[in-house]
Amino acid sequence: MSNNLKSSANGSPVKVEAKSLEQALVKAAGLLGLTQDDVQYQIIKEETSRGLFSFFKNPVVIIEAWAKGKPQQASRSTTPRPKSDRGARSERREERQRYQDDDEGINAVKAEPLTDAQVAALTDELQDFCAGICARLAGEEVAVTTTVDDGRLVLNIDNEYIAQQIGKNSKLAEALEHILRKKPRHLRQELPFRIFVDVSGVRRKREEELIQMAHDLSAKVHENKRPIVLNYKSSYDRKIIHMALDKDDRVYTKSIGSGPNRKLMILPQKDAQMMDEPEIYEE
Repeated sequence: MSNNLKSSANGSPVKVEAKSLEQALVKAAGLLGLTQDDVQYQIIKEETSRGLFSFFKNPVVIIEAWAKGKPQQASRSTTPRPKSDRGARSERREERQRYQDDDEGINAVKAEPLTDAQVAALTDELQDFCAGICARLAGEEVAVTTTVDDGRLVLNIDNEYIAQQIGKNSKLAEALEHILRKKPRHLRQELPFRIFVDVSGVRRKREEELIQMAHDLSAKVHENKRPIVLNYKSSYDRKIIHMALDKDDRVYTKSIGSGPNRKLMILPQKDAQMMDEPEIYEE
């Protein structure tokens, strides 16, 4: 890694340099062990933007980042970009729309389907790009393999450091997926597959466990006629459970709470109102 890339074990500010602000935030979140939503930052230096294709050139953005709620220890003040206010939209709609929008790519237009050769070239391009990002994060060459599974391009990363970082901060994998979706801007059309970043198969195994658990809990809710609340902090975990039960006519799912207190509720389909205090289920 670059010599001026500082890591933090106690949540103190870190200084990060990268090709873009988005990549810098991914690195900073990983170093701080936080989600990007929990990171505040200020830009120390920003040269003219050169786009994602300049990833392997000299860094053009330097930021100082720290955990929200901690005193700012930066020398200069920059107002963070405001977050969009989605109002009172439910998390279920919000999460699905976000993933759907990401999967559709940038400036998608109607176009002829990609040929097999073009799809193969795109796969190789994304594989190399992912390996490059991971190499910068890990400070060493990183092996990335690809498979196409059920309409998804699965990029499987084989690196202990990256595995540790994603284990500490699951948002890192989602951030990588987002960057990879935005990479092939030259296509100007919908990608022929969804993009899924995995690390040694751990995330796919996690998906399978969540789906199985969701079906088990659905049966329990249907049998007992009582709702269950799942205390999952990860929005991705909640999304998997939402989708797993989307076509289950015995139950329906609902998000409650806000921010870090967001929870997912599974209710009997015919029960519009909770009978008693919901059972709290923690993995």
